[in-house]
Amino acid sequence: MQKMRASLFVLSVSGLVSACSTTPPPPPPLAVSEITGKTCTDKPDLTKAIAMTPKRKAQWHSIATDVDAMSPCLNLEGKPSNYVLYTLPAAPSNHTLTIGGAYEVLRILGPLVSVLNADGQPIRTFTADRFANVGNTFGVQFRPSDDARFVLVQTNPQSAGVEVKAFETQLISQTNYSYNPYNYGTTSYTTQYGREGATVRKFSHEGVVSVTIQAVVGKIGLPNEK
Repeated sequence: MQKMRASLFVLSVSGLVSACSTTPPPPPPLAVSEITGKTCTDKPDLTKAIAMTPKRKAQWHSIATDVDAMSPCLNLEGKPSNYVLYTLPAAPSNHTLTIGGAYEVLRILGPLVSVLNADGQPIRTFTADRFANVGNTFGVQFRPSDDARFVLVQTNPQSAGVEVKAFETQLISQTNYSYNPYNYGTTSYTTQYGREGATVRKFSHEGVVSVTIQAVVGKIGLPNEK
């Protein structure tokens, strides 16, 4: 009986040590400068568009869409280009959109943006020279016309792999824990500090498309809603 108890104690300690061990986080993803091994189409699939209208009524809404090796692609002047397609809400002109590639540690999705009509034909296109830094997004801001139905975001083969250098000021929040002798537990507290320095990122065929949509009047898709 004593031997069995000893064995159980060893197993429980072993499990505790295993549970306390930590796995280091994976390194941040690198920029993807080429698309290989994909069959691309000439037109986007309108049936796979992501709705910009939130499920609950709201005046503004944000969407983050991952673009990776499984994303669909288009033929863009003889070169492959990953893409994401979005469906605009009702009353499109009652909305302001900010859309583009989100800043990551080592990369930015290099975007091209087109506005399409109900047939999937482009009626407005934003080329690379129209993009700027908007918060944590390299994107464009605009109000679509009433005949717009979709927004197409493509990766730019011309900029993929190009370095982007910048000097940034970052505000970093860190959660810490201290022992609390009154309840024999831990108490959490947050500290903040600033950090400045030069950063180098590359435009990429993979990354995150960032979308923010805001109703000018009423709610998204509901201009008469208060």
